[in-house]
Amino acid sequence: ADIMVSELLGSFGDNELSPECLDGAQMYLKEGGVSIPVSYTSYLAPLAAPKLWNEVRNNKFEGLKAMETAYVVKLHNVVQLADTQQCFEFAHPNPDWPNHIDNQRFSVREWTGLGGEQGATVHGLGGYFESRLYGDVFISILPGSPNYSEGMFSWFPLYFPLRNPVYAAPGEKLRVHMWRMVSSSRVWYEWAVSTEHHVSPVHNPNGRSYWIGL
Repeated sequence: ADIMVSELLGSFGDNELSPECLDGAQMYLKEGGVSIPVSYTSYLAPLAAPKLWNEVRNNKFEGLKAMETAYVVKLHNVVQLADTQQCFEFAHPNPDWPNHIDNQRFSVREWTGLGGEQGATVHGLGGYFESRLYGDVFISILPGSPNYSEGMFSWFPLYFPLRNPVYAAPGEKLRVHMWRMVSSSRVWYEWAVSTEHHVSPVHNPNGRSYWIGL
């Protein structure tokens, strides 16, 4: 094929297995062929979201599962505490195909001065995506992006909750670790946050609470 067109994007870009599906289909695309989308990038931002956090804590899941699952949600009564930062990126056709395909990712992001002189309590992370379809044509749910798609309701953000809210004192640095993990049968995310005075546990280790099957 000369062109491969797909609609496999999720709220975090890659969370509906677009990388794995398109890598599998790449054998049908001739050399020099075009993929639409060409690339997609995920983004993260810390959130103050006490109402949403309590709704997650009191939902139908038992134990840790509720707090180790990512949720697609339209964000209400939420304060984004800092600008978004880039997390993961994927491009198609995959330049490493077929000899070395590795869709695992790891990203560390840092923010300082959340909440100004008052500091801020972080209840989780907001996940967003932006995708370049072809040339200068984009679709995006990234807040503040010049490519933001007005009036597009096909995707809501992804919410990664924290098991326990984390307070970042005035001037304190918040560091986020995010993993995209891949096995032979599934894909999952793991995440953790830390400040100078607090280190959270790794959420969803080995995909024990939340995963997407291949």
